[in-house]
Amino acid sequence: MWSTARLADGDGRSADVDINGLVLRCDIPEDAAPEPAGATPFGLLAASLSTCTVMSVRTFLHRWRIAPGEVLVRVAVRGGPSPMLERTVTVGAAVDPDLREQLAAEVDATPVTRLLREAVPIRTVLRTGAEQHT
Repeated sequence: MWSTARLADGDGRSADVDINGLVLRCDIPEDAAPEPAGATPFGLLAASLSTCTVMSVRTFLHRWRIAPGEVLVRVAVRGGPSPMLERTVTVGAAVDPDLREQLAAEVDATPVTRLLREAVPIRTVLRTGAEQHT
């Protein structure tokens, strides 16, 4: 795994990012400006957390022989003086309470979660089965 970012000389605020051969443009927002529509450094951080979580949830449920249905993980970056990541994990399948507790522990132990939680708080909401519509 590797990533390279290249920012051209000058006052530009867009970097070209190469992630294992996938190239994309990443906009570096100015402090007073609204968040750009495209990828940003914090957006890429949120993408790492959501992708790691979604794969870990599906793997966990398969291990327990539960068809997960659709798994959706949304991570929002809340700014301010103390940034925070808000993660919502939605699993289509119903999960019994004992296994749900284990699933919550699995979500809190994903590799990217462990890496980030020392630097930034992560608030997680887990919804399964019928709960996802509440």
